[in-house]
Amino acid sequence: MEPDFSHTLLDGAVGLSALLDTLEEELVARGVPLAAVSSLLIAADEVISNALNHGGGAPVVEVAARVAGGQVTMRITDDGVAFDPLAAAPPDTSLSIEDREIGGLGIHLVRKLMDQVDYERSGKHNRLQFSKSFASPSPSRRTADEAS
Repeated sequence: MEPDFSHTLLDGAVGLSALLDTLEEELVARGVPLAAVSSLLIAADEVISNALNHGGGAPVVEVAARVAGGQVTMRITDDGVAFDPLAAAPPDTSLSIEDREIGGLGIHLVRKLMDQVDYERSGKHNRLQFSKSFASPSPSRRTADEAS
């Protein structure tokens, strides 16, 4: 994937908010609708936070995104401990909060929000790639601001 956006998070959670803000600006500038941007930011925040909180030590996290053909593909790579979040069974959301096991809801949310989610371990790196399709606005439909 040749990214439109890439960023390496070297300062851990301290830089996460700025990274997500920049990612949002880049996606909006490339014409991604706000509903899709919101879903992508939730997924990115979850995956990056998991890598930072559970990756061991201070993992370096790389984020790359590509917008093409009505779809955003995002790849998040970290050098933390090997962990395939897709290998875990989905949480039983029919149970009450008190009866549920801790963990697993974040990646469950990512799976629900994204159209496709894939994981691979390559060398010493975890790579989680996910994509979200969106409908491009029709050129014949203009907003009220554009019409005036």
